[in-house]
Amino acid sequence: MTALPTTRELPERLDAAAALTRLFYRERAAAVACGGFTPYAARLEDKAALATAAWHCALAADALGERVFELRYPSRLLDARAEDVEPASPGELRALLRELASGLRAYRDATDPLADGPSLRVVDAALADAEADAEALAGLELAPDDGARDDRYLASSVYWPDVLDPSFPYGEGVALQLRAAVSHLNEVWAVDAAGSILRAFADELGSEFVRDAARWLYDESRHMLMGKARLERWGFEPARVPLGGYIYEACRDEDPIYRLGMLGYFETKNIGRKRERAAALGALGDRTSESDLEFDWADETIHAEYGRRWLRRLLELRGEDPDSWPAVLERCEDLVRARVAKATPGDLARIRACADELVREARARAG
Repeated sequence: MTALPTTRELPERLDAAAALTRLFYRERAAAVACGGFTPYAARLEDKAALATAAWHCALAADALGERVFELRYPSRLLDARAEDVEPASPGELRALLRELASGLRAYRDATDPLADGPSLRVVDAALADAEADAEALAGLELAPDDGARDDRYLASSVYWPDVLDPSFPYGEGVALQLRAAVSHLNEVWAVDAAGSILRAFADELGSEFVRDAARWLYDESRHMLMGKARLERWGFEPARVPLGGYIYEACRDEDPIYRLGMLGYFETKNIGRKRERAAALGALGDRTSESDLEFDWADETIHAEYGRRWLRRLLELRGEDPDSWPAVLERCEDLVRARVAKATPGDLARIRACADELVREARARAG
């Protein structure tokens, strides 16, 4: 039988869906590992690099999974995981990212750009991210402590006096600028909480949760860096700036559902005040602080929905009433109150002296 000839040279034929499925599982494993390592990374830059890598990998996994569904339409099922990939150390995570880059590069070279263009768009973006993230995590080291803190900063579980003394003013003018920056920096607890729940619930809640939790982690790391960058630009020495985590500490040894509850509640309970404070900072001429709070507000409105959605789903999977999720938040408030109650008069005096000195310095710098 005769036929017209092949019209273009093609790479070696491959099962695209199977190859992309393998990459999907490895991207997901990398995202989950980054989340799990985050609370054990002390340096803020390392927490942020892990958060960014988690988000990149989760985006890649989501896009790769959707591409597999397209190739196998109408099926919406992925092949079972063929191997267990669970990095146990920073070195193994870096090795996984390098292997991912190698696998993505091999797929790119083996497929046909015309026939498989949609896959190549996903693969090219994932490859660039894997290479960049492996480099960003080159110096990653982990501490033995859950909730590790950067020792360049002043260690203080409660980072501002108003947590212990409601009469201490939030501040106006220069004091508001300072307080807003210190608050952003201290969203480090939320970074750790987001990483922790990403690792804890990835298998139980599935791929959609991995995508949302990785975004949550990435957002909180950006907020943390917002405060860090503003304080550095103003010239404050890190050793004099408090860095705490009493909310994260309040959940230690508790069911991880309360980390999810803390993140969904304490990070979003003052959403309305953020726009008000952003406007006040803008009126001072501080456009950077104003912009940071406005973007923070936008992120937190998304996070509030994450919290409700995934608390409900988790309770449902556990055979409990999904509408009982407010009880989880009540328990979170109890845990935080109990943690705050452990503070001593000496703790209050110490953090008040720190805050007073920072406010004086801020006013002096403002002239």
